[in-house]
Amino acid sequence: MYGKRNKKDNQIDPQIKKEIHTLNNRIVDGIVQNNISRILPDFDDRLKDNKKVVLQLMEVVKGALKVKDYRILNEFYQKNAAKKGIASVSSGTATLHDYQLTYDSHNKEMYVITSSFEDSLYQKSFTFVYAKHGDRWKLNNLQAGILKIMHKDAIDWYQQAKAEYKKGYLIDAMCHVNLATRILNPGNHMWQYNKGKEIQLFERQITKQIYSKYHFPLTVTDVPSKPVIYRVYSEVAPNGCFPLVIYTTSVDLNDMATLGNECKAIHKSIGTLFHGLDTNNDMILYKPLKSIPTGTNPENLNDHKSIFVVKTY
Repeated sequence: MYGKRNKKDNQIDPQIKKEIHTLNNRIVDGIVQNNISRILPDFDDRLKDNKKVVLQLMEVVKGALKVKDYRILNEFYQKNAAKKGIASVSSGTATLHDYQLTYDSHNKEMYVITSSFEDSLYQKSFTFVYAKHGDRWKLNNLQAGILKIMHKDAIDWYQQAKAEYKKGYLIDAMCHVNLATRILNPGNHMWQYNKGKEIQLFERQITKQIYSKYHFPLTVTDVPSKPVIYRVYSEVAPNGCFPLVIYTTSVDLNDMATLGNECKAIHKSIGTLFHGLDTNNDMILYKPLKSIPTGTNPENLNDHKSIFVVKTY
């Protein structure tokens, strides 16, 4: 794929790469510093017309990024490679993690950088597209997303989910393939993993299997208060990724002692209800609610004050 019109990484002319890196470093600095005026002169007209999107992005990541954590993943140079204004490049490493990038290309020379900011929890990705205007390179497009959660990308989470599925750990497999699909497009619409459709198919398959096996909402009959489980999520925390059991209770939500005992009672049955959930995780989180959240009755699922942690060892 990479011939005269397409160059990747070390194949790229060092002079072109140096010029782009100088520009890219300046733009990364501006994003980290939340300084739009510093990088606006490096936008081409197409991006200037859409600068609100960049401003929104910078507001979201404000204070969360450090230049020292920035890493380039791949870079691509293309010349006269577009067809009907669309160009594509491939990571081409012959691994499970291979991906394709498809982007609008209206200039003779284009340069794409995929990159990320290292982080132990959510590793943010940035895809920069540069276009050459005369003798000057300018930023043509910028997309951002999440590349990894807990040092694992979409393919890693998919592989883990498949391994758990083979062991019969359906809920864990579902939780982890959900994480995979959450970060399936680190560059939004531009970025597509070669395994993307396979991952989505697996998620649909396992979802169908779970809902045929488990009839949610699920009453825990072994517990006197008869709590009702209606969903199990994956909760990402600084110390790991754990199952979060969402359930409704008849217990007063201000009665923390009784709620704590109820969670422990549910926990004794959790491995019977969901095979492997208690043996495949160091801890399980439980969140009691008075009623199932709906559009007209939203309860704050992000309120961690009433989440109970029960260790499995």
